[in-house]
Amino acid sequence: MFTWIFLGVVAIVVVGVAGSTAFHWWQTPRDKQAIEQAIGPVHRYVDVDGHRMSVAVQGSGPRTLVLMPGLGTPEPILDFAPLAQRLAEQNTVVTIENFGLGLSEGTDAPRTSESIVNEIRSALTTLGLDGPYVLMPHSISGLYAMWWATNLPDEVAAVVGLDDERYTTELAEGTPEWPGWMSTVTALGGVRDLIALDTRTDYLGLAADYRESLGDADEYTPEQQELYLRAYSWVLNSTMLTETAREAENVRAIEGATFPPAMPAMSFLASSSLTADPEWESSHDAAISNPSIQRVSVLDGHHYLFHAQASTIAEMTQKFLDDHVPVP
Repeated sequence: MFTWIFLGVVAIVVVGVAGSTAFHWWQTPRDKQAIEQAIGPVHRYVDVDGHRMSVAVQGSGPRTLVLMPGLGTPEPILDFAPLAQRLAEQNTVVTIENFGLGLSEGTDAPRTSESIVNEIRSALTTLGLDGPYVLMPHSISGLYAMWWATNLPDEVAAVVGLDDERYTTELAEGTPEWPGWMSTVTALGGVRDLIALDTRTDYLGLAADYRESLGDADEYTPEQQELYLRAYSWVLNSTMLTETAREAENVRAIEGATFPPAMPAMSFLASSSLTADPEWESSHDAAISNPSIQRVSVLDGHHYLFHAQASTIAEMTQKFLDDHVPVP
């Protein structure tokens, strides 16, 4: 009797997993198509090292601003949309979806700062956009922007960080937030199921930050918010998780780094991040080599502070660029 019960339970589990996987693989391309339509004509794909990278290009101004996403951001183009739209009024704005994020494909290339920067550089070259660029990194992309600014300074006109990472003890000694086996759960549709089962409380914390931050903003339609969160169903993939595992190493690689003295730089820091990491503000201050053109501004809000503060950030960024970054 026990054997039959056991086999029955196994059969139910197998059928359930198979059904979840089939639905996930059927629904994902439809979700991606809906996201493409929501983004509109500014969206395009470029080939980078044989893989398809998703980008958005807006505006035609003389400065080229490059919006660089945070780690695990489900859909970067929707993520940055209100900010990008404002900045594009006077600039050319490129939003990058790093491999493993949003609509971009995955890659087996190393997730070092150098490798990720070179992928972005390749995408910009393919788009016919020459530097020097104004880099606008969010979160982990601060590591990549600092590598870019210190190793290839002639390509960087300025850096405007959006609660971007620096070297802190916590980050340098940190462990990955998600285990590697989450990529298997994702591929089997498990993350999609968990989000669908928990659309209100998000007790597992999978998408809690995004729900809270988007909910605080007025500029994301219900459809955009839904599509943004659907993208979380596939973002915990092997490429993104490899990047997660490499984070501490990439943090240690910029220990002691400062911006070149002639490079304008500004970081917008979220008040919540100062509470979460006691070294957050001091680590940004430590990267300043020339206070006359490099500064830190603290704004009230969430780590994704540009969701609710798009207007303020765009206005302050434009003034900073007009004051310190000559038009090419």
